[in-house]
Amino acid sequence: MPYASAQQPPVSTKKTFVDTGPIRVRRFPTVLVVILIIAVIVLPGFAAFKAGWLEAPLNSVQEFISGIDLPQWLPIGSKDTTPPVISGVNVSDITQTGAVITWQTDEPSTSQVMICDLGGGCTWTELDESLITNHSVNLSDLKPNIDYHLTATSTDDKGNQAIDEIDFTTLAEAAVATLTISGIQISNITDLNATISWVTDKPATTQVEYGTTNAYGSTTALDDRLATSHSASLAGLKPITIYHFKVKSKDASGEEVASQDQTFTTRSIVSAATEIGPEVGKLAPDFTLPTMDDKEVRLNDFRGKIVMINFWQDIQQSRNELSVIQGVYDKWPDDNLAIFAISWKQTPSVTQSVANTKGLTLPILLDETGEVAAKYNVLHSPATFFIDTQGVIRDIKGYPATLKSVEQVESILKSMQ
Repeated sequence: MPYASAQQPPVSTKKTFVDTGPIRVRRFPTVLVVILIIAVIVLPGFAAFKAGWLEAPLNSVQEFISGIDLPQWLPIGSKDTTPPVISGVNVSDITQTGAVITWQTDEPSTSQVMICDLGGGCTWTELDESLITNHSVNLSDLKPNIDYHLTATSTDDKGNQAIDEIDFTTLAEAAVATLTISGIQISNITDLNATISWVTDKPATTQVEYGTTNAYGSTTALDDRLATSHSASLAGLKPITIYHFKVKSKDASGEEVASQDQTFTTRSIVSAATEIGPEVGKLAPDFTLPTMDDKEVRLNDFRGKIVMINFWQDIQQSRNELSVIQGVYDKWPDDNLAIFAISWKQTPSVTQSVANTKGLTLPILLDETGEVAAKYNVLHSPATFFIDTQGVIRDIKGYPATLKSVEQVESILKSMQ
């Protein structure tokens, strides 16, 4: 029986693996994955949002989903498109050039006003960016008596703007109450002095500028008492010299006015030895006569004033002239001019009858004996003598050259000033 071969069994070349169970796959931790997502996606997205790069896309998304109630903290939540509500628009403290406009809003907002006039020109006030609910804007540099159209605007922090409009008119310019000067008179003119008087329609100060030209150069001391009747004395003048002057007054409000330039001429030096007589250029003879109420009047007491003395009798020419002289007496102030109507060789009863008939209120003196008329060489009536402030006769108007009008007398008086 044959034997089995003793050869070794063939050696297998295959590797044998021992099954140790399923193979485990290695994974990153979950926390690390979240961090990576935030670093790669969320942070750059947030940076882009803060930089404004996503504003337009997000606005589009917000408008698209505006009907969806999403949490406000989400950047894609509903957009605020509601403007503030303006109420209580009012204009106050209106003046000729300014006003104040006020209004309220239901949420904090800015303040600004557009100002338009009827001419179509519009300007804006400076924007007040403070977010407030009570608004007040001062308007300035406006024009008097102009209709303005105002537009108040307020914008909230979301850029929503609201407007409201109102009209108003600035105040008209107040009428200027101009101080006026009138009634300028020059009196008491001597070789060295003169007095200037005038009237103002409101209480005011008193001052005169004067000199030998219209540049003046000299000024009287300011009398700061407020009055309507003014008088200033000029001293230290030169004889036979033309002087220019203007009067000035200032009222309580500070308004000052001045007159136009005027002139006067100082007198020549009249010595004590000057001849006395009833002719032009001589000193008028002095006299003392009684009035109708038994008071005495002395001519030389009126030195410094212009004096008119009229000798009259109860005849038609005298009556006519008395009416003219009464008109001058009514018109000229007695501090510049003294007028005396001397009843020549007439009784008090006749004198009183004529005075009553003619309505005379000027001073009437009684020369019943004719003694004073004789000093003046009066032979016929009427006769009128014009005596200057130094007592010198400057003009004579005697019958038949009687005085015809107030203007004629005033012309003579002004030539003596």
